[in-house]
Amino acid sequence: MKRDSDLRIFMIVLSLAVVCSVVVSVTAVVLKPIQQKNASLNRRKNVLIAAGEYSPGININMVFDRIRSGYVKMGEGKFIPDDDVSGFYDNLQQLSSAEETSMAIEGKKYNIGFSKVPDRMPAYIFTKNGKVEKIVVMVYGKGLWSTMYGFLSISGDGNTVKGITFYEHGETPGLGGKIDNDAWQNQWKGKKIYDENGNLKITVIKGEVASNDPEKKYRVDGLSGATMTTNGVNNLVRFWMSEKAFGPFLKRISGIASIEELINE
Repeated sequence: MKRDSDLRIFMIVLSLAVVCSVVVSVTAVVLKPIQQKNASLNRRKNVLIAAGEYSPGININMVFDRIRSGYVKMGEGKFIPDDDVSGFYDNLQQLSSAEETSMAIEGKKYNIGFSKVPDRMPAYIFTKNGKVEKIVVMVYGKGLWSTMYGFLSISGDGNTVKGITFYEHGETPGLGGKIDNDAWQNQWKGKKIYDENGNLKITVIKGEVASNDPEKKYRVDGLSGATMTTNGVNNLVRFWMSEKAFGPFLKRISGIASIEELINE
């Protein structure tokens, strides 16, 4: 009698487990397109924030219809137009590990927490009167607790920062999480990436940049109490702006007369 009772209980529990498993699986499949759409919209919003083009209530997708998107070949500067780069973000891990779509970061000069990255990265070009007004590029690297994913906006001169934002990270709230702080992000605006000779100069320092610092135009305040996050942001920005990554593209931009020249080259 007890054996039959135990078997009945087991079968009920097993049936419930199967039903719950099916419900969870179906829900995940149904919700995945919605989640991907929301993630894409959030990234687009952050692209506009970095570029200084976002305001509450705007139609983000409509604004994006006027932006030229595509990929930049790392270390080469070639721009490859693509109207939809959303698939890149969904497959970032695979792209950064597969031999045919990745490149190795050699040496310890640029430590972003990864030994390999994609060999081409998303870029968004804003134009004005047929010329490149500014560019937003995707950047990422390790902080203290997480990978920080963001966008850096650069003027059409290929050297002046227009803005920075991070659309995903897991840094400590109130410390490393200050990378979301408007005041900290605003100080990036107007900073120079390279000196007059084209040498990479932009740096996130420990502490605050002194008002009389002769290198002030290249330096950004660190995050108080968040040394590892500060180092992480410094490392990722310096790597992605280097000759190994977006550097050649930014130098090309400064000499391009029109967007068509850039795309058709």
